[in-house]
Amino acid sequence: MLINKTFSGLLLSLLTSLSIFAQSPFSIQGKLHDKQAPVEFANVLLYAQSDTVKLLKSAVSDSLGQFKLTASNGNYLIKFQMMGYEPKRIAFRVQENTDLGTTMLTEDNRLLASVEVVSQKELVQKTTQGFIIKAKDNLTQAGGSATDLLKSVPTVVVDADGAITVRGKGPLILINGRTSGISSTDLIPASSVESVEIINNPSAQYDADSEGGIINIKLKKVTTGGTNAMASIGGGMGAKARGSSAFSINHQSGKWNIGLNYDMKYSERTRQATTNRTSFDQPLNYLLTQGRQDNRTEQTQNLKLNIDYAASDRDVINLEFIGNLEGQDNDETLTSRFASQWGSFTSRNRRESFEVEKALVGEFAITYAHQFASKGEKIVWNASTSIGKENQDTDIITNAQNESGSALGIPFMQRTYSYQKPQTTNLKVDYVKPLSEKVKLETGYKGIIRSTNIDYQNQTLLRGNYVKNAALSNVFDFQEQVHAAYVQIKSEPSKAWKYDIGLRAEQVNNSGSSVSNSSISFQRNYFNLFPTANLAYFINPSDFVKFSYSRRINRPGLGELNPMMDITDSLNQHGGNPYLKPELVHVMELGYDKEGDGWSLSSSAFFRLSNNVIRTVIEMKPNGVAITTPQNIGNASTVGIEEIFNWFPTKFWSVNTSVSLFNQKLSGNAGNTDVANDVFSWYTKVVNNFNLSKNTKLQVFGAYNAPTAMAQGTRKAVYNVDLGFQTKILHGKGGLGIVLSDVFNMQSTGWNISAPSDFNLVRTMKVDTRSVFITFAYSFANIFKESLLENQFSND
Repeated sequence: MLINKTFSGLLLSLLTSLSIFAQSPFSIQGKLHDKQAPVEFANVLLYAQSDTVKLLKSAVSDSLGQFKLTASNGNYLIKFQMMGYEPKRIAFRVQENTDLGTTMLTEDNRLLASVEVVSQKELVQKTTQGFIIKAKDNLTQAGGSATDLLKSVPTVVVDADGAITVRGKGPLILINGRTSGISSTDLIPASSVESVEIINNPSAQYDADSEGGIINIKLKKVTTGGTNAMASIGGGMGAKARGSSAFSINHQSGKWNIGLNYDMKYSERTRQATTNRTSFDQPLNYLLTQGRQDNRTEQTQNLKLNIDYAASDRDVINLEFIGNLEGQDNDETLTSRFASQWGSFTSRNRRESFEVEKALVGEFAITYAHQFASKGEKIVWNASTSIGKENQDTDIITNAQNESGSALGIPFMQRTYSYQKPQTTNLKVDYVKPLSEKVKLETGYKGIIRSTNIDYQNQTLLRGNYVKNAALSNVFDFQEQVHAAYVQIKSEPSKAWKYDIGLRAEQVNNSGSSVSNSSISFQRNYFNLFPTANLAYFINPSDFVKFSYSRRINRPGLGELNPMMDITDSLNQHGGNPYLKPELVHVMELGYDKEGDGWSLSSSAFFRLSNNVIRTVIEMKPNGVAITTPQNIGNASTVGIEEIFNWFPTKFWSVNTSVSLFNQKLSGNAGNTDVANDVFSWYTKVVNNFNLSKNTKLQVFGAYNAPTAMAQGTRKAVYNVDLGFQTKILHGKGGLGIVLSDVFNMQSTGWNISAPSDFNLVRTMKVDTRSVFITFAYSFANIFKESLLENQFSND
């Protein structure tokens, strides 16, 4: 009898649902507003009044606060949710096209007090551990890569070679919160990024391998109901042409959300470099002058598939696949000239390298999240694995020349190739359990298992055949396992106080060996504890003081451990050091955040003390070859202050200014060379946003990075100005963007390095950074939505 009743109920429910959706749908529209402005990116959720658990349809409000859904005749409940605002519900009946008018949302003072999100309208959204930048707000980097996007993020420094630092140190970079097999942010188009999160002093739940903090790059994922598609195409010109294109399609219905994204980026780049090196103990080869010209072609393709399934109200499964294909061709010409100590000509040569590089990475991830019946209790499981393949083949031709540049003798022919197969697997579980209304326990485990095999060969043309140079060829195997467990207590004992205290334990086992050179072999097993503490005191919901402490580690990466030598420039070679030890670091920070009427300020003072510091060191060999390798040089300390200031002078103009000032001290030795450096450095970024109309925006971006400390000298200052323009067209479904980067063609990089009794080296490099790029995008959707250049994505 019970079975019959249950079956009858299910059948009735099914027939009711079918009858509802069989009818011609009516439109449901409205607008969301707070006390000051429209509310964008709010979730709009539609339910039947008879079943407020099963989600029927969803939408996201646009930049005008507008939303639109469709439904057939019936009684419905609509919910509005947005972080920083109190949820709101409206019950209504649909018999025709329905306009709900303007719904006012009220700010949630409790959420604002936790400073999870301060303001949807600010470029920088602050958190107690750092801040978040939405990618769509950075107009000056449209058409570029995630590396370009980071150039405009406050407190982040990106040099002309793409090296990323925060407060003078390289951060840990995560993709969607996990350690990724995608080795470079250059491989990720800026158009694929939803947001960038900066975590300056991570708590115990994050990897301890984050001395310079964490940059978490969150990729876009459409969650708007129904079927939506978008396409974009862009092209531009620097010294040579460049272009990009993207396409995505998404379908969300009931418990399923499926999305497929594809993007491509192509560019032809040039780079020039000059080097002047003085070798004090080599009178015949005393002065080396080099000129280098690169012509590089780069192409990346990305494919991303995500499948979300809400198995129940408490269980969600997410599957994600990312495929990346990269290709680079580089034609490099290097001219080297030696002169004696007395200025007379000694020798000269011209070296041309033809490099072809291909890389393929496939990454798969699965996440399962379960909410327990007990409020706030949840567990999240995540597993991911990435498999890659990288090939690099280089043909090198060296011609000896006389003083006037004419060829002498027979060219010297070399060939190198490197085959690499990296693999990374992550296993992660996080559990949250409220112990009371004001205290919760967080604990979890993370395992990282990675390995690679690198086959590197150097060959020389002899009598018409290429012969392997055994002394310069090698096969290197590397394996590493990192097992970590953490526990932390988070508490809000009162409206004024908030803290978390945690401890992370990590066991690292790694080993490396050289197949062709038995002298390279190591195995390291070490265990460390990493305490963390974060304390915040709220003077009022928008005015708080914070203090944090953590112990971190900087484990050398594969690029630093790989012993293979790059001989593209035979006189200035570089490679890794398989015997590097990890850095151990103590980090402290004191901060103050204040929000006023039309402005906000975030101030921080920070201190970092490091042991076994890893820095690149140049050693001059008797044969005139400079070898660059990373070394553990000793100790380093960094002390500094950081300011992020948001200001809204008018309704159409906003300014974000960030400034970091810090002093770095290095002391120790590398081999037989003492290292001592004390450099004061600073950098600043200014972002001006102008809303010329409700559909048109202009952004002016400027940055200056002062010289920073290296082990044997300083890195040169870098500065640039970029412009970005964006407008909606075709009734808001299309978008046009124009970017002019490095307007005054000032961006270059280089360094000045010396060993007092050995050598002095000055190098300057200039890439064709000045360019113009135009993007057109169009959105095909079954509901009203914002233009593609500001596509709507989940804000959960």
